[in-house]
Amino acid sequence: MSKIRIGLDLYGGDNAPVSLIQGAIFALQAQDMPDLEICFMGGKSSDFSELTEKGLTNFSFTPASDNVTNDTKPTEVLKLKDSSIYIGCEKLKSKELGAFVSCGNTGALLSAGIFVAGRLPGIKRPSLVAALPGKNGKVRVLCDIGANADVKPEFLLDFAKQGNAFARFLGIENPRVGLLNNGTEEEKGSSVTKEAHQLLKGLQNINYIGYIEAREIFGSTFDVLVTDGFTGNAVLKTMEGTAYYILDEMKQLIKTGSIKDKLGGLLIKKRLKLLKSKLDYKQYGGTFLLGVNGVIVKAHGSSDAQAVYNAIKVAYKAVKDELISKISL
Repeated sequence: MSKIRIGLDLYGGDNAPVSLIQGAIFALQAQDMPDLEICFMGGKSSDFSELTEKGLTNFSFTPASDNVTNDTKPTEVLKLKDSSIYIGCEKLKSKELGAFVSCGNTGALLSAGIFVAGRLPGIKRPSLVAALPGKNGKVRVLCDIGANADVKPEFLLDFAKQGNAFARFLGIENPRVGLLNNGTEEEKGSSVTKEAHQLLKGLQNINYIGYIEAREIFGSTFDVLVTDGFTGNAVLKTMEGTAYYILDEMKQLIKTGSIKDKLGGLLIKKRLKLLKSKLDYKQYGGTFLLGVNGVIVKAHGSSDAQAVYNAIKVAYKAVKDELISKISL
């Protein structure tokens, strides 16, 4: 059985290396990933004593001496050739890895992904793609969520291709692709949005349905929402902040309410926790950097062991399903 090798950045994230190693142990012990091998980028032999104590042998590690911090500028990582992020992307390019997972500096990971791993043929701009919750448990895709603050109309076409492939990877057949705009009328939008709208109409093998307004984000009118990285990131954080605000307000109203309110709050406590979980986009294992020559998963910086496990699992599935080859060029 050929191995699926997933690289894991051991130095990235707030809880490194403990949560990363524990998440890796969960993944290596998972029965539904029997051909998984984890290649740690960074670390030393003593870091992996728990793995060997558990009898796990399907892992390896590559030392990394250069340090990438949250303050490292995106282009600086290109000079840090012995960093875990640079080495991981280099091994991705050489096909030594099927995927690379990192909880580290997003800008550095983007830079290394684009300039070290390299772009796919025909793709001008890679993008960060996230799975979002929707009504009735349906998942939808937002693309770009932060890789490209300034875009040209043709970049939005690349994002549509990448988002379409990711939606299919999530099991959505014939995804409906929409373009985020401040109205649905043809005359609405910026010059970039209007031109991209016309270009998207001519795309083959993409089910483009036109403009989508922000108020429809939790609706059921689309499966993939395309926008620039600045707007996408703002949308993502607004959604997250609004969700937590509503939940906190509900808790406060229950806390300061009558006895009946408090009893009612106890009855719905589990449901509130479930709702909070459903509104958390991080439950899907992180975001994907698509358009580069390999699978790169950016997990949240505060990922615990379970979140790291989820990121590894979704990276594994992406390799198994040959996600990269399904991006329409």
